[in-house]
Amino acid sequence: MEFHGKTYIVTGGNSGIGLAVVKTLLSSGATVHIIDLAASIPPDLVGFEPKSRLHCHSPIDVSSREQVVTVFETITTTSPDLHGIVNAAGTIPDMDPIALPEPDAQFRHILEVNLFGTWNTGSAFLNYIATKHPELKESVSKLPPPTVELASVVNVSSMAAVKTTLGFASYNTSKHAVVGLTKSWAKDFIQRGVRVNCVAPGFTNTPLLLHGVEPAVIEHFLGSATIGRMARPEEIAEVIVFLLSERASYMTGQMVSVEGGASL
Repeated sequence: MEFHGKTYIVTGGNSGIGLAVVKTLLSSGATVHIIDLAASIPPDLVGFEPKSRLHCHSPIDVSSREQVVTVFETITTTSPDLHGIVNAAGTIPDMDPIALPEPDAQFRHILEVNLFGTWNTGSAFLNYIATKHPELKESVSKLPPPTVELASVVNVSSMAAVKTTLGFASYNTSKHAVVGLTKSWAKDFIQRGVRVNCVAPGFTNTPLLLHGVEPAVIEHFLGSATIGRMARPEEIAEVIVFLLSERASYMTGQMVSVEGGASL
């Protein structure tokens, strides 16, 4: 199997898209480390065998650099060879279009989780790659073209990076920034054997969306989707896992929209 013997980190892996990615990777033979704020293991994964292929690290706040550094020390001690990371941890604001602009505290919180959380875990992973392969610390101008892929990074952005949402200034901004970060990392690490891409999901049937967005708002946006329904987390996960895989070996710096035609 394509992922047999490989090890990946998935942030936000206890629910939604992250959980779907974890299950897809496990079923493909990979070892997975979950980083999540939720303290409990998702019921879907209770009793998974062999236990040596699933490691849950929680509660971990990805917006805390200190917590991320500590958990990476634990992960790399357990699994010295890592092959990729999926940055799926994220949150959404309390939506109240009447109370505009958004409160400062809310704006900062959303960016801390969605942007700085991605930065913290992604840069920790890239630092791990650079430390493991010290020859890659050379100036990019001195590095030869990569002959082997060392790792793959997939960030989770959003349709909001293409089509903004009323009352979601913090979320829209954070997901635009994730696209920019993806492209920057892709450029910085393309000669270091690391591919970096992101997915931009549309409305997806996850606990975060269903508990955080009014049904009327979801209904309004689904009306603009060509397919006319919410995505299943598994549909987004399939694209993410494709980007992780060698099948996407010529893709880097790309934002792949998976939104049922909502941006058309």
